[in-house]
Amino acid sequence: MLFHQMDKISTPCAACKQLRRKCTKDCVFAPYFPTTKQENYEAVHKVFGASHVATLINDLHPLKREFAMNSLAWEARVRVKDPVYGCTAIIDRLESQLKDSEEQLAMVKNELASYGIVPTCVPSPPMMYQQMHNNPMTISEYTPNNGGFLTGQQLHDEAQRFVSTQRAQMQQTQETQTQHNEIDRD
Repeated sequence: MLFHQMDKISTPCAACKQLRRKCTKDCVFAPYFPTTKQENYEAVHKVFGASHVATLINDLHPLKREFAMNSLAWEARVRVKDPVYGCTAIIDRLESQLKDSEEQLAMVKNELASYGIVPTCVPSPPMMYQQMHNNPMTISEYTPNNGGFLTGQQLHDEAQRFVSTQRAQMQQTQETQTQHNEIDRD
């Protein structure tokens, strides 16, 4: 009898609370859905079902479980808010924003090319945090501000600096040629 009482947890997890059962220390839901995450569990239960989620938890490697449960909870909450599109609406919106950003970048590159500027600091495609960490190819002076990538303002400032440098060099070259032409005339 004493051993059985030690198996119980003092506060039930969100799953056991909703399913109205006693929560034990072996409960698969307890680590991922504590009482404080009741809304997350309710959404996951409504969208995916408790038995499917329990099977999923047991089938996953222990190190991947927390991330998977957080992902399921997010996806379920989004699906509850938007039953028709769910997270695909968010993905579509983000893809549209990405497409718009790529088009704007292409326009900026074309504008820079019209000034005869070849961007030398244009960032590569986005990298994951693990790829950026200690990567010598990221621009160190911009790393604290924008993950190693130039912001639009920084790119604009760099282009303005480059244009003014190019103009000064062209003016100097023209002055030098004028001086050589005057010397040749004499």
